Amino acid sequence: MAQKQQNQSGQMTINGQGMQFTDRDIMQVCLNESKHLAESLNTYILESTNDQLRRDYMTILGDVYSQQKQLFDVMQQKGYYDVKNANPQDISQAAGKFSS
Repeated sequence: MAQKQQNQSGQMTINGQGMQFTDRDIMQVCLNESKHLAESLNTYILESTNDQLRRDYMTILGDVYSQQKQLFDVMQQKGYYDVKNANPQDISQAAGKFSS
């Protein structure tokens, strides 16, 4: 069994072999994997021929979206995911591209 140790900076080393993962790294992997899961579920929903199965997949997809939001919120609170607010000029410019 792999022995895990945490150093002072919060990084994990496994068996002293130098594999180091920060909390940020782990959370980013979780967020990315949940995005891939949502993509797969969307495909299952679109290709399902059974209505009950489709509804079940849609319920699961809703749960995955909720989990993604929770992960994103925690990452943002910890400063791992910095999101800039768009200024009104950028919003108007983007809207102008699609209004034509």
